Amino acid sequence: PLVNRAISGNLYPPGPVFKLVTAAAALESGDYEPDTEVDGPAKLTFPGQTYTLPNDFSGACSPNGKITLIDALKISCNTAFGSVGMAVGESAMLEQTAKFGFGEKLGIPLTVTPSVFPAGLGQSQLAQSSIGQFEVRVSPLQIAMVSSAIANDGVLMKPQLVSRVLAPDLTVMSRPSAEELGRAVSRGTAAKLTTMMQAVVGPGGTGTRARIDGIEVAGKTGTAEQGEGRPPNAWFTAFAPVEDPQVAIAVVVEDGGALGDAASGGRVAAPIAKKVMEAVISQ
Repeated sequence: PLVNRAISGNLYPPGPVFKLVTAAAALESGDYEPDTEVDGPAKLTFPGQTYTLPNDFSGACSPNGKITLIDALKISCNTAFGSVGMAVGESAMLEQTAKFGFGEKLGIPLTVTPSVFPAGLGQSQLAQSSIGQFEVRVSPLQIAMVSSAIANDGVLMKPQLVSRVLAPDLTVMSRPSAEELGRAVSRGTAAKLTTMMQAVVGPGGTGTRARIDGIEVAGKTGTAEQGEGRPPNAWFTAFAPVEDPQVAIAVVVEDGGALGDAASGGRVAAPIAKKVMEAVISQ
């Protein structure tokens, strides 16, 4: 109870919410667009290994095993993003995670435990890492920062826990100034990622339970495995309204992804995110 899970303590495997970072690395490479077709088989196999990377649902991501990048994010296709991560390569993935703030030592002013993307990966490990598994570990704040940077035209801002410092007579002594940490993605890539995240919340996506009447929401669901014998965590990250972002959020429900389907992050965490976003937007 004394651990601030939002920023420190034991970090979490992010699972499919991390696919936003993989999508960003792909789009930034110049080799992919949202409508680029990628491989989305039922399972990914690796030379000389018995391990296979499956989807969270039965079968391939489409009848012919091919799927566009935007649709892969919409239905959270593991094999597509595993394939994309391997094609983009470890160095590009490490560079992209660093641009989103992974490894950054932040004080907000409380100390934030840096999020981690592993290095020195084999192909199967890179594929797993590209869908937010293996040894990828994040704070909820880090995932909120990813959505925030996308909402902010690709610019990553330093989070601030303190809005102002007051004197005993309640006059304002100081306010933290807005501080840019750097550019996570180009403005064009941010716009493409926004469109892809809107598809997740739109019809047929895994995040429909985050829809708000009259408000455009961009989001991503996730169900992250924690290890043998432990139920997965349920994730959802989002920002809204799309045309004038006011709130970015990451929700993780510990052990909340045990409903047995790929969209359990959408079923458990998305409604929580919706309520928070509605509360902020209605202020």
